[in-house]
Amino acid sequence: MDSFVVSPRLTKRILITACWIGVLAAGAFLRFDSLADRPFHADEATGARITASRMESGSVTFDPKHYHGPLLADLAIPLCKSRGEDGWREMSKSTLRALPAIAGTLVLLLPLLWRKRFGDGPMLLAAAFMATSPLLVYYSRMFIHESLLVFFGMALWFMPRTAARRGLPGFLLGLMFATKETFAISVLAWSGAAVLLAWENRRSLDFTAIIRTWWIPAALSLLAFILSAGFLYTDGLQHPRGALDAVRTFFVYETVEGHDKPFTYYLQLLALPQKSAGHWWFGTPLVLLALWAVAATFRKDPEAAASRPFIHLLGWSAAGHLLIYSLFAYKTPWLACLPWAHVCVLAGFSLTGLSRQTMASRIVLVALAGASVITQFQQARVATGRLASDERNLFAYVPTRPDIEKLEAWLGALRTVAPSGTLERVAVIGREYWPLPWYLRSFEKTGYWYDPPPDLGKMPLVFAMPESVEEVMAALGGSHMPLPRGLRAGVPVYVFVRSDLWELWMKTEER
Repeated sequence: MDSFVVSPRLTKRILITACWIGVLAAGAFLRFDSLADRPFHADEATGARITASRMESGSVTFDPKHYHGPLLADLAIPLCKSRGEDGWREMSKSTLRALPAIAGTLVLLLPLLWRKRFGDGPMLLAAAFMATSPLLVYYSRMFIHESLLVFFGMALWFMPRTAARRGLPGFLLGLMFATKETFAISVLAWSGAAVLLAWENRRSLDFTAIIRTWWIPAALSLLAFILSAGFLYTDGLQHPRGALDAVRTFFVYETVEGHDKPFTYYLQLLALPQKSAGHWWFGTPLVLLALWAVAATFRKDPEAAASRPFIHLLGWSAAGHLLIYSLFAYKTPWLACLPWAHVCVLAGFSLTGLSRQTMASRIVLVALAGASVITQFQQARVATGRLASDERNLFAYVPTRPDIEKLEAWLGALRTVAPSGTLERVAVIGREYWPLPWYLRSFEKTGYWYDPPPDLGKMPLVFAMPESVEEVMAALGGSHMPLPRGLRAGVPVYVFVRSDLWELWMKTEER
């Protein structure tokens, strides 16, 4: 019987393919598993409300003071409609969160575009680092803009040279702008990195030839940027003022108070080990590998020399992003997603020329890479599992209390006990009540007031935010039963149930 012999080349190809499939499967699993379990964040609920308004009205003008670009809603609408969710009350967490999860998974495919140029090892490791990063995983499971920004931003890095000549950079920049105004920080960081790279190579670069070769692609990119961003901000040219408001947002945007952090916040969050809730959180091995990749470019190695311009540009870009974001007092974990994706790819380059390094170096590199992937995976599972909505989770920023999910179920049960229509009108008194509207969306008549209205006592359900509790308690103390509940980390909400409804509920409980 003839034996079947597999060539070493085929064996290697099968192994590499299996590794890529494994990385993509792990990344998708981390992003999609139990996607709807975590309570809705306040920013997610706000984004869902904007998406629903746009869906129900057919068009919505851009607000340059308070909200980000329109692309998140534009992409979420067809996804919701494909699942029969045509409005605010029909929307689901799983559908809305599927959009950032898809974007976060697609990012992992981008290094495939450069595997022939830089090799499977570095690109596969870069994809593995992005696939398992707890920061990237956590915010790929949240209906906010960051995953889209990371995808478009990293697509700029990995685009083929032919696409770059045809205006694709400008198109992607336009999509970044239509996603979030912080794209401007990326433009600053990338531009600064390009200037530093040009200065490093000033003796070998022919700037005249570069201008002659790239001025037409640059012009095409500028045109693509204006057209793509302009089309999206004007809602398909229906609201021309949207183009002006897109520019105005850089001058009139109002940040929310209470998010000021020290300069070293991102360094502590991503690089320095911290223990919280019985777990260690750290990205230290990844940072060491990224630094190794940069240091290796100074070796006298042909492969390292070939990768040097890209690695230096990537390194300067990552550092530029983090420096700019650190200079702002306003800081949140998700702002670091795009810079951290740069670091993940940079760390992947630590495997460049691995076979030509000393045995000791290879052992250290492989150990660091393995430790990084394994510990990141573990951290990601904890961050998106039992600590997904716990303030002790370093990546769960101002999380919604799980208590609010129980409240929604309880209100549904109360509705079945109360006589038809007697649970409305519902009143919410106070400020900063999001994501409460998401959990009250089944009630058709819900009003929001900063101060209690005169007819508050007639309302069957009243929700009072902390600053309004005393005033509401004074008005409803004799007619309603107060029930404390948790809304967000450190922010309780009181639910006042009219006494007749509360008595009905208690009778049901006694049966």
